[in-house]
Amino acid sequence: LWSLGSRTVGGDFLGYWSVGKIADQKGFSETYTLENLRITQLEALERLGYSEITDESSYSIMPVPYLSFFLLPFKYLSRIELIYSYWTWTLLNLAILIGYLVFFLRKTNPEGTSKIFDLRLIILMLISWPVLINIIEGQVTVFLLVCAGEFIRYSVAKKPLLAGIWLGGMLLKPQLLFLVIPIFLIKRNWKLLGGFCIASGMILLTSVSLSGFTGFIGLLNLWMNESGIVSSAPRAMMNWRMIGANINAFMNTSLGWVITGLGMVLTILAVYVLIRRNPNFGSPAWVMTMLGIFSATLAITWHSHAHMAMILIPFLIYASIHKLLPEKIIFLWATTSQVTYIGLIIINLFVFSLMTIANTNCIPKVIGFLGLITNLIIFISTLKYKESQPETLVECAG
Repeated sequence: LWSLGSRTVGGDFLGYWSVGKIADQKGFSETYTLENLRITQLEALERLGYSEITDESSYSIMPVPYLSFFLLPFKYLSRIELIYSYWTWTLLNLAILIGYLVFFLRKTNPEGTSKIFDLRLIILMLISWPVLINIIEGQVTVFLLVCAGEFIRYSVAKKPLLAGIWLGGMLLKPQLLFLVIPIFLIKRNWKLLGGFCIASGMILLTSVSLSGFTGFIGLLNLWMNESGIVSSAPRAMMNWRMIGANINAFMNTSLGWVITGLGMVLTILAVYVLIRRNPNFGSPAWVMTMLGIFSATLAITWHSHAHMAMILIPFLIYASIHKLLPEKIIFLWATTSQVTYIGLIIINLFVFSLMTIANTNCIPKVIGFLGLITNLIIFISTLKYKESQPETLVECAG
């Protein structure tokens, strides 16, 4: 979070705004060029008053390695001054998020629950750590939450083709599809995969038409080349990679990668246990299986930051209103990280007397570890739910 008095801008949004500016002025093919990103971001930061920290030789670039299709909104947002663009984006995200959560609750619970229950559940999700980080940093994960919610709605409605189309929206962050697409292939969910292919084809064709093959190659190069790019902060992630990276840094060893590999293998084996039986497509048991797959994905995938856990929110709301998960587990998932964060800040202020770098650097790592733990608790809960269901083998619809 870049902050200077009233001039506050989310760090991730700086990247989005800068690629939008480049796309608007030079074309989408130029958004993957590091030098263009460096110049645009430095100029924006200088206008905000950060001239003392915008030394070109030491500045690390904030890249946006997304398909051009997903950069379109930022082309137009970049025409607004950065600070006003950030707050426009923030308010728009909040409005869409609140509106969609209300819509999702009403559509997935036709029998209705009390207004107090609905309000409490929405507030609980809004104050969850993934949502707070998404809003503060100016991230794009509200779109992924909507895609996850519509994926659930059309699955429950037994419309696999439309469910697959919404799943295609997750190409915004394709690492989220690391487990679910191979599983759908194994399970032969052809209609669902057909919808995914339709959406994917449209997104890819639009992206190529916007940036050309030159831009597409630039995107691939950006994925593979991290020289001069701002760190993805693996030690603050919420996955098994974070465990290994922190062990290696603390012990000055490579042993951490053994722990990472072991954790990933065990999680994949547990996913296999989860999917051994085939619940009816769109049934509560099927939705719980999907919740387990996505929570496991967040632990396994190589790039997994806190805001990405927002994709679990529609699943957790569905599980809550249909009494598929204990309420205390959902409450734990939504509140643990921010309560811990506040506690650590208070300890730093009153025990250490000042917020030194040594004291504050540990906070993101602790929050990342808690994110991994709470997501794994959700995953284990879906395993227990499966174990409590009768072992009925059914043909997988879709």
